[in-house]
Amino acid sequence: MTIAVMQPYIFPYLGYYQLVNAVDKFIFFDDVNFINKGWINRNRILVNSEDFRFTIPLIKASQNRMINEIEIADFGKWRIDFLRTLENSYKKAPFFSFFYQWIFDFLHSRNYITISELAEDSVIGVASLLGVSVEFMKSSSLDYKISEFQSGQDKIISICKLMNANHYINPINGMDIYDGEKFQSEKIVLDFIKMREVIYDQFGKSDFVSSLSVIDVLMFLPLEEIKLLLGQYDLVKKMITNAIK
Repeated sequence: MTIAVMQPYIFPYLGYYQLVNAVDKFIFFDDVNFINKGWINRNRILVNSEDFRFTIPLIKASQNRMINEIEIADFGKWRIDFLRTLENSYKKAPFFSFFYQWIFDFLHSRNYITISELAEDSVIGVASLLGVSVEFMKSSSLDYKISEFQSGQDKIISICKLMNANHYINPINGMDIYDGEKFQSEKIVLDFIKMREVIYDQFGKSDFVSSLSVIDVLMFLPLEEIKLLLGQYDLVKKMITNAIK
């Protein structure tokens, strides 16, 4: 079984969905410390054809609190402002009518209280829209913690063992965090996913803005083309200096 464990991000970039598509079970790491100025409640879209970072306001967000404890500050007001921003920014995009209606319905499907719930559902909703079949879980529902002094890597390995997973995939930017020898000693294959270059037309801009929220991709490309892009990645292994026999 292949799994991935990631913090829930709000409408993350396409590479996040490639990771979701590459595994059998995807576990939201929701009972770990919140990351200030991270991607849990922020992302990037185009506004006036320029790179723009939007932020969901939170109540007493702190790195001393768990992600699933952080509440949204006035979800209703943020929803109105965000939808207005999307309409003004993308109304001339080729697939605006379809996706704007989808995200409008999504954001009105419930009044979200916590950022983890909203971020998780944003991933699950888009994954479903793209036809991705995977089992989603939350780390907070798993009895994986051995002690309060566990490192991040040890927590991941504990989750792998609990899930009977023999293959763990992580984004490429986390390569320096994990010890390949440790995973090998636990009989877990460790791979890192690297998204291949993806370029598409953004209002005829000559300078493509990469790694924006999946919202941008869905505004400009048809679903069938995006589904094909989900497989445009490479799995990279970390070199192990002392192979375990």
